[in-house]
Amino acid sequence: MKKLLVLVMAVVFLQFSCVGTKEVVKEEQKTDVQEAVKYCALTFDDGPDVNKTPLILDKLKAHGVVASFFVVGQRINESTKPILERAVKMGCEINNHSWSYAGMNEMSAEEVKESVDKTTEAIEKYAGVSPKFFRPPNLAISAVMYDKIDLPFAQGVLGMDWDGCNTSAEQRAQNVLKGMMDGAIILLHDVQPDPHPTPEALDILIPELKKQGYQFLTLTELFAKKGVTPNPHEKKMWKYVK
Repeated sequence: MKKLLVLVMAVVFLQFSCVGTKEVVKEEQKTDVQEAVKYCALTFDDGPDVNKTPLILDKLKAHGVVASFFVVGQRINESTKPILERAVKMGCEINNHSWSYAGMNEMSAEEVKESVDKTTEAIEKYAGVSPKFFRPPNLAISAVMYDKIDLPFAQGVLGMDWDGCNTSAEQRAQNVLKGMMDGAIILLHDVQPDPHPTPEALDILIPELKKQGYQFLTLTELFAKKGVTPNPHEKKMWKYVK
């Protein structure tokens, strides 16, 4: 009888031990499972501007993220130099958006080269960095541009925040969110005519993307994180890096 009682108790003990072990394993598995990190790059066109670009920089600082600015060469001078220097100091990237706002798709080879080269020289002089990417004005491209511009081309997920769109901050944020996926390049503007609520749109957009698991990188960092080396002669305009 004693032997039988001991045997029953042993079986019960083993059953409880196994259950406890399974629960521990399950708990450990739960803690090991984490949501996959996603990456994106915020980019802004048409600056720098002494009044409007700082509004974007203030939002980036408040939310603890970086961005890439595609600047217009003719806007780069002594008055906007501190804006560019502040952006670089924050870890942001300065890229080439041509010398003016004019479309380049009908320019001659010489005009294309001059527009891009002058802008690069201005960036190097006033920001102290060299651009790594190019974005064509109005996203208009040509075979000549691909041949003469020795930088990778970038487009992006559109916030529809330029003059004439008449979009609110909420609409601009939602336009971007609808096109998001891992590796996305986001295309917004730091400089446009008023009213221009893109700074306020960032207060909606950035927290929501963080909530969805996105990390914000410069364009160069995004390509590096994805293990992609963009070829400027590939005749491609990047929207997602994957």
